[in-house]
Amino acid sequence: MKLLKNGISLFNKLFFGYLILSLIMILPCGVSIYSLSELEHFATSVVKHDLELSKTIEQLKAIPPSMEAEGRRLVTLYKEDAYQSLISLIQDFKDNLTSVQRDGPKEIIPIVHDIELNLDKLEKLAGIANASLPKSSPPEITPVEAQREEEVKTLISGIMAGLRNMEKGVQRAISLKFSTISSLSLQAMEITILVLAGAITLFVIFAHSFLYRFIKRPIDRLRQGTEIVGGGHFDQPITIKSRDELGKLAEAFNNMAKRLKELDKLKSDFIGIASHELKTPLTSMMEASKLLSEPQIGSLNEEQQNLVTILNRNMSRFHDLIDDLLHFSRLKARLKAIKKRPLDITKVFSDIIQTLGPMAQGKNLDIELIPVSGLKKNIPVDEGGLFGAFMNIIHNAVKFSPENEKVKIILDHADNNGNKWLRIGIIDAGPGVDKSETEKIFDKFYQIQHIRIKDGAGLGLAIAREIILAHGGKIWVESPPPEDIAVLPKKGTAFWSILPYSS
Repeated sequence: MKLLKNGISLFNKLFFGYLILSLIMILPCGVSIYSLSELEHFATSVVKHDLELSKTIEQLKAIPPSMEAEGRRLVTLYKEDAYQSLISLIQDFKDNLTSVQRDGPKEIIPIVHDIELNLDKLEKLAGIANASLPKSSPPEITPVEAQREEEVKTLISGIMAGLRNMEKGVQRAISLKFSTISSLSLQAMEITILVLAGAITLFVIFAHSFLYRFIKRPIDRLRQGTEIVGGGHFDQPITIKSRDELGKLAEAFNNMAKRLKELDKLKSDFIGIASHELKTPLTSMMEASKLLSEPQIGSLNEEQQNLVTILNRNMSRFHDLIDDLLHFSRLKARLKAIKKRPLDITKVFSDIIQTLGPMAQGKNLDIELIPVSGLKKNIPVDEGGLFGAFMNIIHNAVKFSPENEKVKIILDHADNNGNKWLRIGIIDAGPGVDKSETEKIFDKFYQIQHIRIKDGAGLGLAIAREIILAHGGKIWVESPPPEDIAVLPKKGTAFWSILPYSS
């Protein structure tokens, strides 16, 4: 397993994995073939053995009638050749009977002994008859001859009865063997099913473990890494210890993230330095522009005054942009300390509503604050930072909402990993945000595609996100908002944030 983990390519891992899975599935086939082979061998031996045994019994059943005929010729007709024929038949019968006794079931042994006893009696009777042979056949059967004839019939009947019983015993043994074959067949089937079930279980477990460990888990880590880097976090490397293609891809990805981090730092440093260096001359330019409007410098005609007004307005915007850039750079570099103190969160939003009141009144727009009952009052926050963050968000909500509508500010609770957090929702009735842009709008300088004509540099939401992240919170966008809280059905945007109740 260590070799699979560290020293083999992804292709070879898959090859060995499929090889092991194939061996697992071949196992029940091998067990089934072995069981069927054993069953076939047993059935063949049974058929061959019992066929020979039945054939021998049939041969035995053909001898007693001849023995009876020769015996009667001997004891009644006194034929000299009858004795030798009878003795030969008895010996032949005994030889076959010995074969049956040797190969047959144990239950026929007493029957064989009874038959042998009758054979001995018949042989003895033949000897007595042969010893008393007359020189010529008597004209009629004497009582002694009749008695001997009856004894021959009785002995032959006993032998035939024994053969029938012996045949039944052999048939019972054959039936028992066929029952055994049936049982073995069922047992082989059960073993095959059990082994197959076990193999399938092993197949599923191994396939899941193999695919998860060597394929899915590394791919999941790569996917998570791309999401993290896509979110602007470059300091969380992907840990994949294998040396296959996925491990090399993770290594290349980590190198890329490291380089992106360096580039992002260079960019942030450049923005911070450039903004700082621009601010000093810009301040001098603004002061000089203001002096142009002073009476001491001299009066300006109307055209000159318009030019100075445009100059002042644009330099003021440029100054605000530089302030935002410096603010964002300090937040990103964690150079601006977050000073938290317990604060009534509703006061922060009341101040924002009051500040934006004139702008909202100009559009006949209502800003509605909706705190949930039982909302915790004292929450540790940086008042200035939080004010600035949500001022940006609510300002955008007012700016992009149509006239005669409203903006909702919802304050309630949210569950985050089993803990209660403060949840803040800003819901407007504006044009909304496309799903493809819900992550990008928090990037610096990014502006939503269909509202680029509006004023702004695209730093407000980026600054708001950094402030909320510095508080240990989260921020995201939902567009359109859920119907139960939307200002207009299927329109607008909801900016959600969560903040911890404790530091």
